[in-house]
Amino acid sequence: MAVAFCAAAVNGQHSKTNQNPPAVPPAKTIQPATHFTQGTIASIDANEMVITKKVRGKAKQASFTLNSETQRNGTLAAGTRVSVQYREQNGQNIAAAVRQLTVKNARKPAKTAFKSRSKS
Repeated sequence: MAVAFCAAAVNGQHSKTNQNPPAVPPAKTIQPATHFTQGTIASIDANEMVITKKVRGKAKQASFTLNSETQRNGTLAAGTRVSVQYREQNGQNIAAAVRQLTVKNARKPAKTAFKSRSKS
């Protein structure tokens, strides 16, 4: 009888480990931005932005779809330098984030020439 009880206990534990956990529907996830570029805004409206960027020394335009999920930082207007994080979806470039780039006006101070001391 003890052997039968042990066998039943082992079989009971074994059958629990073979059961699959209940199926959980996958959570809806937003695709991360997979590309990055920089350029100057040529045109922008509520749904689309076109930037001009240099590719191998030549000016090239790129279009991006803007939506409610697009993060927008800075003053985004024609002529503004921006960085764009985006993903490709259904043949379109979907902007995840558009950020104004700051222009560094401060230049490094000029190096002063070495002054030699005269021997007096």
